[in-house]
Amino acid sequence: MSIAVGIDLGTTNTVVGAVRDGLAFTIADAQGRRLIPSTVSFHPSGKVLVGYPAVERRLIDSENTIYSVKRLIGRGWTSEEVQKAKTRFAFQMKEGPKYGTIVSARGEEYTLPEISAFVLRYAKATAEAALGVPVDRAVITVPANFNDLQRAATKVAGKLAGLDVLRILNEPTAAALAYGQGAAREGGSGSGEHGKVRDPNRGERVAVYDLGGGTFDITLLDLSGNVFEVLATAGDTSLGGDDFDNLIAEKMADDLLKKTRFDARSNMQAFGQLRIVAESIKRELSSRDETSVQVNDVAFGEEGKALPFTFRMTRTDLEWASLPLVDKTFQVCQAALERASLTIEQIDQVILVGGSTRMPVVARKVAAFFKKQPVMRVNPDEVVALGAAIQASSLDRGARRTAASPKPVKPAIAEESIVAAMPARMSTPLPAAPADDALPNLPIVTGARPDAAARLRDLEPARVAPVAPGGATVPDQSAPMFGERILPMGDLDSELPGPDGGTVPSFGRPLVFDLETPHMPQPSLPAPPARGITFSVAAPVTPDVPPPRPPLLIDVTPLSLNVETVGGFCDTLIEGNTPVPCDRTRMFLTASDNQTAVFIRVAQGESKKFAENTFLGELELSGLKAGRRGEVQIAVTFEIDADGILNVRAKDGKSGIETKARMHLLGAQTEDHEIAAMQDRQARHALG
Repeated sequence: MSIAVGIDLGTTNTVVGAVRDGLAFTIADAQGRRLIPSTVSFHPSGKVLVGYPAVERRLIDSENTIYSVKRLIGRGWTSEEVQKAKTRFAFQMKEGPKYGTIVSARGEEYTLPEISAFVLRYAKATAEAALGVPVDRAVITVPANFNDLQRAATKVAGKLAGLDVLRILNEPTAAALAYGQGAAREGGSGSGEHGKVRDPNRGERVAVYDLGGGTFDITLLDLSGNVFEVLATAGDTSLGGDDFDNLIAEKMADDLLKKTRFDARSNMQAFGQLRIVAESIKRELSSRDETSVQVNDVAFGEEGKALPFTFRMTRTDLEWASLPLVDKTFQVCQAALERASLTIEQIDQVILVGGSTRMPVVARKVAAFFKKQPVMRVNPDEVVALGAAIQASSLDRGARRTAASPKPVKPAIAEESIVAAMPARMSTPLPAAPADDALPNLPIVTGARPDAAARLRDLEPARVAPVAPGGATVPDQSAPMFGERILPMGDLDSELPGPDGGTVPSFGRPLVFDLETPHMPQPSLPAPPARGITFSVAAPVTPDVPPPRPPLLIDVTPLSLNVETVGGFCDTLIEGNTPVPCDRTRMFLTASDNQTAVFIRVAQGESKKFAENTFLGELELSGLKAGRRGEVQIAVTFEIDADGILNVRAKDGKSGIETKARMHLLGAQTEDHEIAAMQDRQARHALG
């Protein structure tokens, strides 16, 4: 019997969650660590190290140790982020097939999905060791603002890791799902004992502020009873904890240059060392006012003698340096509010997600911007994995129930316009007809056990208690966050000033939750070493009690889908913030006599100029029957599925016969022979 899991594939760390016997929890490794560093190191022995062993090798073998690829996955070689990373990272990067990006290690080349696949393989193996059963299905989370290329690349990574990817789920949506289903039900608008319990009978607008290691997202949701509706989402996939680390590393390099006349930025190995120390300093300053570190083996003097280097930094120094980055997140927040036609006063709750929200300055600025104290009692590193685990369990159960039933036919959204296809490998749409206001039927996505004893609105406030496998209460303890060293992640002695004269508590040690429904028996957790946040998503029912209606999860596509028109402008097919799945159908005509193929350039973004958006690739319509110009009509349907991934199909406009439609994605390795080659490389490398 296999199991489905939820995986938060992060820039800095990856977390795995699962649901068993109605309990959702994050999974620990044999050492009790719930965070898996998303770092991969290729050892001289031929083995691939993942996680903490790989982090340790960043200091001694930086050229063969790959990290922070989430910010690069799905990006073309010429993109600004890739070109910037090329100058910062010690590992080798180069242009690959289809203008994509590849990395080199020990004489072999790998696509970025392959690097992520090694991390997912390790996460899969960790889950299997903890659960004692095979893991072959997963929900994998991505930043809400990921485009089609990034989502498709993540799905390929899952396939390479031997996982059937049930869903690509937006990270803020996953966090909100965990919150709405009980993981944060005690948080409320305040903190400690003053937090309000969410009333499922009353609508609640929630903002999920997600600042992770490499990306930032803000998602606004309406939680009304059983409906979880995304109102708007916005983000910056090049803003996160890595940027804070880089700020500190730059200051360290400046100080080192003054003291030793050695510029660490001229040596990628040395600067990489500073970045590792910088991450440790950032974590220390989340709980301390000042820190001092001694860095060895970075600068060398005469006869190769190491020059001692000590660096001191205060929290105030870090906060002043970080303010431009933090303030940048609120520009994105304001854009999301405008897209949803909401004001700050209309937001009831703010949930903090992502390790970078542990920085006191972030929590303080969030409280000031939203004019309310954020929910801070859920471990921000793990809540996304919990939501993904709930979704994975729900989809898995739903698939089993409907395996023998035919799938319902989803009515399409018809939107037709005449588009003249130009012979110079592009097509030129004429003005589009008004979009049909009808929406497609939205799938029901469950986030609680189908056999729950009571509807969500009947759940009582949760109580907090550390829980060990088997149900015994244990002392609360922090998980190691940097190598084998336990770094405190919160300010245990002070509170931050709130916007209304109150206080916002800083993060303390990661909490372990046991959320129970009163008077209901709780099933036991799986055996060690699975340990982490646990909560009851439902309770058993008697045979006479029918299961409640599962919640309806309505997500949106974050970016508009466009095709290029004459003059380099865009014709928007699907607007950003449209609920998914959705589709639009357009009619294309040949532009010359005997034309048998049409090429349509596709992009995602909000600019009216095609070149200012993210170019996805070309759609090729081939095998068309020869005819006079304008006689051949092709009806092309652009569909964005529940994963936020673009699918295309085409028919002859007159006969209705299927026409060959092939999407050539920029930098994507999606062909069968490309997938097979990557799978062969995975098979040749055992995980150390």
